[in-house]
Amino acid sequence: MDILELINSLEELVVQARRLPVGGNLVMDRKRMLDVIDQMRLAVPTNVREATQVLESRDQILGEAQQTARVVIQRAEEERHRKIEESSLVRAAQERSQSLIMDAEARARQLLAEADSTVAAHLSEAAEAASKQLDDADQYALEVLRRLENQLQAFLESIRMSIGSLEERR
Repeated sequence: MDILELINSLEELVVQARRLPVGGNLVMDRKRMLDVIDQMRLAVPTNVREATQVLESRDQILGEAQQTARVVIQRAEEERHRKIEESSLVRAAQERSQSLIMDAEARARQLLAEADSTVAAHLSEAAEAASKQLDDADQYALEVLRRLENQLQAFLESIRMSIGSLEERR
């Protein structure tokens, strides 16, 4: 169901509710009200749910990138130590280990940048969708409140006329 349809259902519940004779409060069907609220929760856009998944995915990607970086660095260190032990290849080993470390750091930075970029894009999309839906909901709520205000004014005018009529009879 569309979120606006659910808001209409909620409004219908309010309109159909019985009025208490004193205080103007309403007696509403709790089960139906909670059902509509549950349906509204289910109607939350997938972009918002996807944003949560993207955040979880980002954390996983970051963890994997850090683990990969640690493994690459560890391998580079092991390679460097082995090369040092081979006296004729000491200089080459040092250069190779530095290169591996720099590559690992560059690769880790690249993975982190890609993950951040993906997360930012998804969050931006989700924020735009949520903002639009909030604007639509606000507009709809404003329309409903204006209609209710007009109805209440009509009721108040009717009550005043009835009071005036009764006072005239006395």
